[in-house]
Amino acid sequence: MEKALVLLLVALVAVAYAAPGPRGIVVNLDEGEICLNSMQCKSGCCQHDTILGITRCTHKAMENSECSPKTIYGIYYRCPCERGLTCEGDRSIIGAITNTNYGICLDSGRSKQ
Repeated sequence: MEKALVLLLVALVAVAYAAPGPRGIVVNLDEGEICLNSMQCKSGCCQHDTILGITRCTHKAMENSECSPKTIYGIYYRCPCERGLTCEGDRSIIGAITNTNYGICLDSGRSKQ
């Protein structure tokens, strides 16, 4: 009986090591996969269109596209900007609470020149 348990344990460990990368239902999700928070997505953005809409991982906002600044909720109506861009727009307290303080992604390095 003990030998069977040891063999089963060894087989389970071998399968666990053979599995590709740390990907699954919790973290490191690809674009289009359902998410609960932006920390789960490879892109860093979990977005939905309506309050009752399904949230899915999507790419971050590109230059000159609509964006939201970082939020404490981790779910966006508009994704934050890609690296190197800043979300320029309304930064009101009410907008931060309701997640409606949208802006436009602008290149911060270009505006300083």
